[in-house]
Amino acid sequence: MSENNDTPDLAGQEHGHGRPSKSMALLASQLSESIPPPTHLTQPSPIVEFYRGGCDSQGRSLADFLQWSDARLEYTHDYIQILFPIPEKSNFMLDPAPTLDNLTMEAFRNDHQLRAGMRKALARMLDFFGFSYEITSHKVETTLANDESDHQWLSGILPDRTRFPRAARNWMNSHNDLRITRIIRCLRCCGLSIEADGFYNALRAIYVNRAAYPSKIRDRTFMYWTRAAQRDLSIPPNLSDAEADELLATHNTSEQNTTIP
Repeated sequence: MSENNDTPDLAGQEHGHGRPSKSMALLASQLSESIPPPTHLTQPSPIVEFYRGGCDSQGRSLADFLQWSDARLEYTHDYIQILFPIPEKSNFMLDPAPTLDNLTMEAFRNDHQLRAGMRKALARMLDFFGFSYEITSHKVETTLANDESDHQWLSGILPDRTRFPRAARNWMNSHNDLRITRIIRCLRCCGLSIEADGFYNALRAIYVNRAAYPSKIRDRTFMYWTRAAQRDLSIPPNLSDAEADELLATHNTSEQNTTIP
């Protein structure tokens, strides 16, 4: 997934193009909720702190990133790691970015408000990539008497007929391929499997129907996206199939050896 030498077509963004879409603004308003203090993490990770309304190591908040133009998202390389963290260390950061550990993943899986923040980040990146989406919601009763919480997710992820062709020429077959691998893996790790599956299925449709789109997804690129979407979460997408099988076998053997008869 090497970066190509084409200069991204970002003309016109100074005149208002490439800004967050109306659907992004709607999502931000619908998902905006006060985030309570942590309950089960005595020292929240920087990732949890960030998604609870804090800032990254450079003083940038989620709200800041959501307002960035497409051009800024394209040419800045040190934000995707905090928006979509994964268990593996980034090779592109001089200052190591925080990574997902078990406690952080558990925090996201158990807190719909943390996931709501990550959905805002995903919605902004879907806009950047030229995809449309819908906001689906339903009421879920909690264990507390007379207490209900709004649970929302992004569905109907599809290439936008108007925006996708131009956006794809900018990002496809570039460093953004790696970003997509990261995004899919992060969503699954943090309990947003519905969005991970929806995004992957939209990408797969583009890959299969190559004649319908101006740019073509490389076979190797799609292989990494498939690994991120389908592999056991303990197996990073960068490992070969043989390495993945060996790691799983070692893991299973270790579990068997520690099982109490």
